Amino acid sequence: MLRFLIIVIILQLTALAGVSSPANEQLTRIQNQIYRSYITGNVPMWERSVNELERMYNNRSDVGILYDLLLARYGFIAFSLENDASKARQHLTKAETELEILFTHRAYQAHAYALQGAFLGFRISLRPLMAVSLGPRSYRAINNAMEADRNNPLVWMEMGNSRFYTPSTFGGSKQEAQESYLRAVQLFERNMLPNHNWLYLNSLVGLAKSYQYLNQRQLAIDTYKKALTFEPEFKWVRDELLPGLLK
Repeated sequence: MLRFLIIVIILQLTALAGVSSPANEQLTRIQNQIYRSYITGNVPMWERSVNELERMYNNRSDVGILYDLLLARYGFIAFSLENDASKARQHLTKAETELEILFTHRAYQAHAYALQGAFLGFRISLRPLMAVSLGPRSYRAINNAMEADRNNPLVWMEMGNSRFYTPSTFGGSKQEAQESYLRAVQLFERNMLPNHNWLYLNSLVGLAKSYQYLNQRQLAIDTYKKALTFEPEFKWVRDELLPGLLK
């Protein structure tokens, strides 16, 4: 009888694996596309990946896919702010709606607050006059994220972004940004998830820029080289940031 039950359980697990495997493979493929988009600066491929994730989430309503979708929009919006404000605004509006759903999942509270802080920062980039009202809300969101999970690397990365890009008169601090980026890097390295690879590189870039701003040139160079050790094809660092610093 026991042997029969074990066989039944194994057959059921095999059947479930057969159902979920194509979806897992699709998600992994899209995650790899996003990573390639980031290191090569391929914005059209990034947008295609966002659209694929959106369709995938609409078909499955899985919170893990939703989180990947929000991360993808987060990166794509940041890319688009300088070149296509209308497209950035379009994806930001969708992201804000999707974020409300993420907030309903307790396990993703810290992630949701960190992304909320980032999205409010994007709104400020689109309408700088809103900084007075949206800036404090962004700070509160990131502080809420920190209270929810101090070991979340995304939270520390966004703390770094917030402190680095906010003027000192409004609470910004390049030194605090540096400390936050460094903590983000350490946490990413402790537990590198598949959808964290490009975020890890992004944190290294933020850390290097903070070193550079504070006249710690050699530390900046070492950090850029560390990023290239992790990913030799990282075009932004390889072709722009590091050569510009070495001149």
